[in-house]
Amino acid sequence: MKCLRLILAVLAIVPFHSPGGGNAQEVAVWHRDFPAAVNEAKAKGKKLLIVFTGTDWIEICQKFHDEILAQPAFIDAVSGRFTLLKLEFPKDNMMPREEAAQKNFLREAYRVRGYPTVILAEADGRPFGINGYQPILPEEYATQIRKIDAAHEAGLAAMQEAGTLEGLEKAKCLRRAIPDLPGTLTVRYYRGEMEEILANDPENALEVRDSFSKLLSEADYGRKMQELGKESKWAEMVTATEAFIEENKLEGEALQRALFNQAALHRRMEEGDREKAVLQKIVTIDPESEAAQAATEQLEKGAIAEPSEN
Repeated sequence: MKCLRLILAVLAIVPFHSPGGGNAQEVAVWHRDFPAAVNEAKAKGKKLLIVFTGTDWIEICQKFHDEILAQPAFIDAVSGRFTLLKLEFPKDNMMPREEAAQKNFLREAYRVRGYPTVILAEADGRPFGINGYQPILPEEYATQIRKIDAAHEAGLAAMQEAGTLEGLEKAKCLRRAIPDLPGTLTVRYYRGEMEEILANDPENALEVRDSFSKLLSEADYGRKMQELGKESKWAEMVTATEAFIEENKLEGEALQRALFNQAALHRRMEEGDREKAVLQKIVTIDPESEAAQAATEQLEKGAIAEPSEN
């Protein structure tokens, strides 16, 4: 829950207010400011429906707005349960500093990698659902949102029940409580539940040990890389990357991504021969992959990207 408190604490000091267009009903219900939306959700006992979009420059975002988000059939169906928040990202990313800080923080917090993306979250910011544009009727889209909400309510009930149980039965309830989210979001916001499941299912009856352990390890690696990076400890970052590769027996694309980190670090330390050797290894793993093509490009250009912090 620390990350949720951090989101609210950071964004509380960078409020912004951007003008909105559209019809009167749309303007009345769609917030543009995260803290204001959170305050309303908490006051009215609602959840958050957050849309990350680029209506003025992405055709599918405009279609999403026109066909669904601005339609009374959708707004009426979901606004009783959700506070609606729309975050517009202009093509040139030119925004007032405070607005850009808030939006970019939220985009990273929810690991948004494309527009439009819809995040469903509790009033405190904890996500439980994700969706995007679909060429369906607004009432049909609202039905999808309500189904995700209903599944989350069942998950909350399971989480409450888990508090009265032990061992495998507790693990089963907690597993039902974790929503269907991409792995990076799951480990970021439901790490405690994941760790409890592993602790209460030592025999791996639920068959989640490998996937959960991998996600937790990736999160730990990312955190360690961030900490070391702040102090410019490049050699220690190389060692951490090597340990991460070995401990997780990385293969294929996952291994290539980790090796890109390692190559970037060797470049920082001006270890050109080692950098070149790592890039060549990336190509050898799978010459036809996108990663191999990128590595080949870097070998030809003699430069690579900054190391990732996951």
